[in-house]
Amino acid sequence: TACPTPVASPTVTTTYTLTVTANGCSTTDTVTVFVEFPCGDLFVPKAFSPNNDGQNDVLFIYGNCIKDLEFAIYDRWGEKVFYTTNPATGWDGSFRGEKMDAAVFVYYLKANVDGIEVSKHGNITLVK
Repeated sequence: TACPTPVASPTVTTTYTLTVTANGCSTTDTVTVFVEFPCGDLFVPKAFSPNNDGQNDVLFIYGNCIKDLEFAIYDRWGEKVFYTTNPATGWDGSFRGEKMDAAVFVYYLKANVDGIEVSKHGNITLVK
């Protein structure tokens, strides 16, 4: 009621549901925002929150047509805290079985996306 023009910017396909109640009557409607990443585009979120609330608990790489992958995450001391070659495997914010504290991490990514070699690096913030 306080936001007449809400804005949403989902990074994955998301369905939004709105229920309006007035004068004892209510109605509900939904809209799905489809997010697609064509071959060649990879998306690595800048932050995630592994706090077991069911939202953004695991950090994944988003993209289509990934053939080969090397994805590594390092802490501020340069220690590798996560590594995978499987795009379906994400980081849950733990290292050696222990949940990490909130911090900024560095990632390095190499992938073959539909025959094109892609390299990326950047920061990921783990938020609690």
